[in-house]
Amino acid sequence: MERLRCLLQQENIAFEDHCLLSRHSSFRIGGPAVLAVFPSTREDLLTVLSELSSRGLRHTVIGNGSNVLFSDAGYDGAVVFTGGWKETVRTDTELYASAGVSLLSLSRTALDASLSGLEFAYGIPGTLGGAVLMNAGAYGGEIASVCVESEYFDAEMQTVSSFVGNEQKFGYRTSIYEKQPRYTVLGARLFLKNDTRDAIASRMEDYLGWRKSKQPLELPNAGSVFKRPDGYFAGKLIEDCGLKGYRIGGAEVSEKHAGFIVNRGGATAADVRALIEYIRLRVLSVFGVELECEIRFVGE
Repeated sequence: MERLRCLLQQENIAFEDHCLLSRHSSFRIGGPAVLAVFPSTREDLLTVLSELSSRGLRHTVIGNGSNVLFSDAGYDGAVVFTGGWKETVRTDTELYASAGVSLLSLSRTALDASLSGLEFAYGIPGTLGGAVLMNAGAYGGEIASVCVESEYFDAEMQTVSSFVGNEQKFGYRTSIYEKQPRYTVLGARLFLKNDTRDAIASRMEDYLGWRKSKQPLELPNAGSVFKRPDGYFAGKLIEDCGLKGYRIGGAEVSEKHAGFIVNRGGATAADVRALIEYIRLRVLSVFGVELECEIRFVGE
């Protein structure tokens, strides 16, 4: 890592040694990373990714830490946070945005341009890179419906290229990026549609209102914990098992929405993982349905 630190200093790229990951997690959980890197431009991000991959250094790329659970022991490598690189370019009804742009900001940019298609993303606490990786969606919309092209860095070939249309292999909460970690999302081109600003704003406010009324936004969490199983809703299954409010350590099944686990104070990653496993076993035992986790685990 020492050569990387020297490079970061030479290129004036922000980094932090022994960075406490809980400070960069919506769960407010996580031990220290050996190194955290905060590129703020495309060139900076590519410099970092090229150095890490060419030298075989252990690393992971994170947006703003909204859908991850960092290990209590931290991460024995470099964590690259893309949230500092925020670039958006509009061309008629298309938006190109970098991986670090927040979905909240991107939704507002579309609104200001009277472009429809991203209303569902308003209030999702993540970045575009993470949204493309997991094909984020809500209220009947998803990134796959608007993402016509995504640009990526290939760690094995040390090249930059793009996937277009079906090459992105979008599925329910998945994509080629989720299946092939060698590819890191750099940005995406989104095709939207013209609409009136008032109509777009109305839908955005409706969605945000629903989120506030149904989701535990007032407590640290990492969003919906489980993917929706075929024919069911994970939150309903968990609630019907009587698990609302069930707690292990500082981790609790939300009283507001059973599909969320919240940090009630002092929760550890071990608490959260134990609670996830307990929920999975209870739902499997009672309903015969196997829940699949949506949260990304980082470390150990």
